[in-house]
Formats: sequence, C-alpha cells, structure tokens
Amino acid sequence: MPVKHIFSFDSLQNQAGQSVTAPAEVMLGGNPVTTDWPAFDSADGRVSIGIWESEEYHKIKQHPNEMEYCYILEGTVRISDKEGNSQEFSQGQAFIVQPGFDGVWESLGKVRKHYIICQCN
Repeated sequence: MPVKHIFSFDSLQNQAGQSVTAPAEVMLGGNPVTTDWPAFDSADGRVSIGIWESEEYHKIKQHPNEMEYCYILEGTVRISDKEGNSQEFSQGQAFIVQPGFDGVWESLGKVRKHYIICQCN
C-alpha cells in the first residue's frame, strides 16, 4: 500500500506523457514537440514537478522569476548564457537554473530529466 503524501516517479513509467509544443518564436532548431509527465502542480500554480523529454532541441530559455532544478536521467544538455558561457550536463548530473537566467537550452539528442520549477516572485 502506498504511503500517504509520498509520490514515486516510477508510477509515471507506464503512463502516456503529454505532448507540448514550444512556441515558434523561442525555437532555434530541432523538434519543438516535447513530452511532459506532470507529477505535481501546487494549488497556487507556483510549483511544478515532473519528468520532461525531448529529442534534439535548441531554444531560447528565459527564467526571469522562476527557479528550475533539473536532474538528467538520459542524454546531454548544453546551457549557454547571453555572454556566450556554456556548460554541459549529462546523465546523473543535476543543476539549478536560477531566477534571472537568459540564454539558450540545447538538448544534444534525446534528453530526459526530472524537474522542479518554482515561481520566485
């Protein structure tokens, strides 16, 4: 029997994800259709948690008032800021995109991640 108020991401493995298409104005290349498996959305809309997946994907990423924690389950991403600095993260690595980030997200092939997004304003 499951424990109350505990959620296992394993329960999402057999569920169909939701297709999400990134707006054309933020896409820089690749497939704009991603898949999302939401696990939790707070009642006030300030926190979202789930699993996200993309194929090769290159888009503008702006986080003026939100923080995103990512744990890469599969693949490699490259995050670049407006100054041209970049960093890659691969399977087993975690990182935080802090409020105020303005740059580019590149999925260098298929990528799957756990995410937690929190509104910080």
